[in-house]
Amino acid sequence: MSRVRALGLVMATSTLLLACGGSSGGPTSSSPASSCTKTWKVGLVTDVGKLSDKSFNANSYQGVTDAQADASLCVQGKAIESTSENDYAKNIQTFVDQKYDMIVTVGFKLGDASIAAAKANPNVKIVMVDFADFADKTTPPNLLGIQFREDQAGYLAGALAGLATKTNTVAGVYGLDIPPVHKYRVGFENGAKATNPNIKVLGIYQPESGAKDFNDPDFGKQNALTFFGKGADIVFGAGGNTGNGALLAAVDQKKMCIGVDVDQFVSYPDAQSCLITSAEKHLAVAVKASIVNMVHGSFTNGIVLFDAKNKGVGYAPFHNFQSQLGTYQSKLDTILAGLSDGSIKTGYTG
Repeated sequence: MSRVRALGLVMATSTLLLACGGSSGGPTSSSPASSCTKTWKVGLVTDVGKLSDKSFNANSYQGVTDAQADASLCVQGKAIESTSENDYAKNIQTFVDQKYDMIVTVGFKLGDASIAAAKANPNVKIVMVDFADFADKTTPPNLLGIQFREDQAGYLAGALAGLATKTNTVAGVYGLDIPPVHKYRVGFENGAKATNPNIKVLGIYQPESGAKDFNDPDFGKQNALTFFGKGADIVFGAGGNTGNGALLAAVDQKKMCIGVDVDQFVSYPDAQSCLITSAEKHLAVAVKASIVNMVHGSFTNGIVLFDAKNKGVGYAPFHNFQSQLGTYQSKLDTILAGLSDGSIKTGYTG
């Protein structure tokens, strides 16, 4: 496995600027200021969850738009949405053919296509979000894998769920059983058990289904309703649009819910009435950081890890539930500090 680096981060709040492509999955774009002497072209390829997932893909693209908004970087960005796994290599190649300087690929399932593109195109920087499994143990000099401690973010969310539940039963509806999602689940379940020894935790992964991977809100909603029928009063929706379906079930049933990847109270207003927090990984910060490093000539290959210690993961505000759950904030902050200094373990051993 390639060297793992941890970055110190300065966190900032920024506005999500999305121009979603049409059904053809074509590119969307924004241009830098005309005063730039060099324009750095950055392309992003989504997984099948697309920019409409209101979390993983959308927030990764926010990192590109944040770089575009910084006039000093002179970045022009585009996004291409994938509609099936067969699109991954093709969409990456589209940016290669258009002479892009960097291509950001979003999601574990784009890993093989990303590695192949990096090896075939040494002059193009390839940044993989949520993938760092370099099977041949060597990392091309133009290849960077961004990883997060989703288990830490999930642990924080689970800890709050354990404190907030009235029925001592909580649940998670997850995307595919891939490493980032698995880490969320392990963290969530162990966090809930840490703050509530009497808790029962239910959960289900979405089975592979091609174009509906991370993009099946009906599956999410149906299974959340099943869990509510078994006594759960909080559901963690961790799986793009699949997870969003679970959030909407909570809205319908007047239950509590927990979002994923970003503060979904902001990105997904339809779920505001049920959201008590979101398990956050700071995707936009990570993507922008890789772009800044390229522009400044400090891009390095390998793996970069974002965790509690460098503020790469965390939890979102309680928003509408602040008056109800605010007394738990100091407890969560203590847990966050323990995750940061290593005194609290999530139980994930992968």
